Amino acid sequence: MTTTLAGVAGQIRRGTRAELTRVGGARSILLYGLIPGAVLLPLVITLGVATVAERFASISGSIQVTSVTTTNSVYWVITFTVMIWAVVAAYAQATAERGALGELARHLYPRRWTGLVSRWIAYGVGAALCSAALVALVMAILPTFFPKVYSGVDIGSPEGLRFLIAVPVFAVFTVGIGIGLAAIIGHPAGTVVALLGWTYVIENAISLVPDGYTLQQYMPFLNGTFGTGQELAFMPPWGPTGGLLYCGAVAVALFVLGCVSLTFRVRRTGSRAPSSAVRAVLAGRRAAPPS
Repeated sequence: MTTTLAGVAGQIRRGTRAELTRVGGARSILLYGLIPGAVLLPLVITLGVATVAERFASISGSIQVTSVTTTNSVYWVITFTVMIWAVVAAYAQATAERGALGELARHLYPRRWTGLVSRWIAYGVGAALCSAALVALVMAILPTFFPKVYSGVDIGSPEGLRFLIAVPVFAVFTVGIGIGLAAIIGHPAGTVVALLGWTYVIENAISLVPDGYTLQQYMPFLNGTFGTGQELAFMPPWGPTGGLLYCGAVAVALFVLGCVSLTFRVRRTGSRAPSSAVRAVLAGRRAAPPS
């Protein structure tokens, strides 16, 4: 039992380090995806909207600008930062199980679910740290540089403290949903389309069908967003904390289902014999002259 647990922990530790290495580099998804989309984009939109609103508020006349409260100050961080981390994690999971990389992973990680756990740890921690830093930065900048509109934003208020805690937790849950969905679908493009379509189309358009508002109460991303403290025209019966916990329950359920789906898919299509990628590596090692 101790040996088995040590082997599992070792696989998860190696997988997490490998995923952190994979996400970095000069031509990596970190530079071309996460930094532009999860960091710069929400900051640019937030500051751009704040600049325009502050300008209108400074003009005397008939134009009136409503002051922004804490509960509506980090909307773009929740919208872009959290979701882009989930998309990147889902894409990483889907591509890791295809081609030569997937064949190597079958032999490097005999317990297929350890790879999913490693990615949830790597991308979940990254999403939590990134979103927490951006939430703190935005709530510190807005009332300082745009006081006419954002003077009501207070990072030390109960709402601000909730954002600092709940947004990173929501980010971890969305990463888990993305990874679980990727393991179930098993195709990079299909996973991204399903994740974005679910978030931005289905969860909003479902209110148009009969009993849509009742069904909308069970949408995980809306529940998670509401659970952060963000103002929404959406009121699930279990309140903000219940909404966040519901989102977490959906994340765990999809993650477990993804682990099971991936394990059965590998057993059905995989082979315990060395794959073509492994044979190529072994052949290259045997053919290499001794140094």
